[in-house]
Amino acid sequence: MMAASALAQTGTFGAFTNSGDIGAPPLRGTAEFDAAAGQYKVTGSGTDIWGRADQFHFVWREMSGNFAITTKVRFLTEGIGHRKAVIMLRKSTDADAPFVHLAVHGDGTPAVQFRSSKADTTNTVDFPVEGPGTWQLKLVREGTTITFWIAKDGAPLRELGHTLNQLGSPVLVGLGVSSHTQEASNTVLFSEVALEPLPAPKGK
Repeated sequence: MMAASALAQTGTFGAFTNSGDIGAPPLRGTAEFDAAAGQYKVTGSGTDIWGRADQFHFVWREMSGNFAITTKVRFLTEGIGHRKAVIMLRKSTDADAPFVHLAVHGDGTPAVQFRSSKADTTNTVDFPVEGPGTWQLKLVREGTTITFWIAKDGAPLRELGHTLNQLGSPVLVGLGVSSHTQEASNTVLFSEVALEPLPAPKGK
């Protein structure tokens, strides 16, 4: 049973239970968890997390109910500006599964993106380009409301907004990396990862 505190980072993938490629990109991805440092080094390739189907590497666990996930993100490799590091909620590991995520692109563009139903197109809300750096991302799910926060280079977290989403429970929650190309990989360091179950809102 999960306590209402950060999930213990004791497994092969710390707070997560699985790692694998989504959408069968030709260059296989990898994930390494450094328990001493509490860091994940995730390498992914693939065309994108976009359109009607995705290709990327995903590190995840299954969760139900309300929860919050936060992490710091730093790109370790050069590449296409639209390469992505994301914190994601996903219905399944199918390439065309519904999802919602908070993304940072390699050029420093934050974005909230989602696919509402299986094999549907992906919608996006892009925010102003802030340039490369170290990013802090936070996503909170409470019922059908998902709220997003972001900060760059140690600045205080600021709320980007929220969306209503019908992914239901359980969902796959985790970290994703795509290179925006099938010819190269993208490596991202995720540090200070916290994944916390949250209590139901009062009166629910």
